[in-house]
Amino acid sequence: MSYRDKIQAKVKDPQLMKHGEEIFDREFFGVCFKKYNREELLGQCGWNKLVLKFIEKNVPFGDVSGKKVIDIGCGWGALPRVLKDRGFEVTATDISAFIIKRAKKIQKDIDFRVEDVEKGIGAAGKFDYIFALEVLEHLKNPHKAVRNIKKKLREGGFFIFSTPYPNKWNKADPTHISINYPEYWISLGKDLGFKEVSFKYATFIPFFYKYTNLFDWILPIRVDNRYINSTCFFFFKN
Repeated sequence: MSYRDKIQAKVKDPQLMKHGEEIFDREFFGVCFKKYNREELLGQCGWNKLVLKFIEKNVPFGDVSGKKVIDIGCGWGALPRVLKDRGFEVTATDISAFIIKRAKKIQKDIDFRVEDVEKGIGAAGKFDYIFALEVLEHLKNPHKAVRNIKKKLREGGFFIFSTPYPNKWNKADPTHISINYPEYWISLGKDLGFKEVSFKYATFIPFFYKYTNLFDWILPIRVDNRYINSTCFFFFKN
């Protein structure tokens, strides 16, 4: 059973349950995590190292000393962990108090916060990079979220996000309430005043990255298959 199928089996009535409510979050995150311990976290870090490697081919980070990043919709905190180890100053937010409580117990060196990006970003100052991977499709008003994100970006900073292509399998996920074609997101970025907007398809070689570095690569193509992780990455420069 694919991850998407597991989510659909767990979330019986998305109209009654939503992100941020513990009854939903316990089921949603329970698809991937059982013990919420360091071993499970490190298992997710392998995947996120692969993601960051793909991102850096499109937006080279260079020397990251002193650079600030925030991960929106951070979940368990695997991407924040990889970013912290890369040398960034990291803030991480999620609407779920359930998952942030567990992330804080394992990673005390990262600033985790419970926040709703549609209402704003509370962290002080501005950021060099803001990430939101597989997040915007879950929001009622992604336009408002992206506007709030832009306000927190430094001049020349990047908003980097991914969101699924609206094929029939991604549309069937009841948590995908704002799934759109790439043209929609590109238009949104231009309307909000980002100086540069671009996107790349990305298809992950499934499963093998867990066992060997020989397969730690991503194909820059779209594959419409329920069992293959294929998404769209966007790069918006402020």
